Amino acid sequence: MFRTLSNIGENLNKEGILWAVGASIVLNHYGLVQHPNDIDLLVDVQDMEKADRILQEMGQKKGPEKTDVYATQYFYEYMIKGFDVDVMAGFEIKHSNGSFQYKFDENSISTMKEIHGISIPLTSLEDWYILYQLIPHREHKVQMIENYLLSNGIGKRFLMERTLAQELPREVRCRIENLLAQYPKEKEWI
Repeated sequence: MFRTLSNIGENLNKEGILWAVGASIVLNHYGLVQHPNDIDLLVDVQDMEKADRILQEMGQKKGPEKTDVYATQYFYEYMIKGFDVDVMAGFEIKHSNGSFQYKFDENSISTMKEIHGISIPLTSLEDWYILYQLIPHREHKVQMIENYLLSNGIGKRFLMERTLAQELPREVRCRIENLLAQYPKEKEWI
């Protein structure tokens, strides 16, 4: 899987595409899961057409699946070298109070990880703490991330703060605010 990810990364990086890995590969990076499920990529909306072209050259694009949970602008699935690759741009999740639009930009990238000599950008654990709260049946992952952040600190507080400006279910908002209260700004790590 990681060899395939590095091949994808090499091609996306060559084209100057703003992208990053998310979901279970991010959890794997922090030691929260041992084996990632698949490759989840977030791409800037303006780069989606180029990314789609590159990924279709590397593998097979699958048909879209219908869902009531997401209102994502672009959601494509590919099979590349035997691995499922999900790509999202304009990622949006419907919830009880409306919908949450994930703001993916340069600030969303928390770190760069070198895999097989290729720089792979990773989205932040803080963002996945919020996203998993909005995606049904992800409480176990939310709790793992919360425990990690409580033990290790919040690396990108401003990402959580900018999320609070959006419409969120009350319980999600309270959980974010409670976590932020545990780490006043001077106690953050970077």
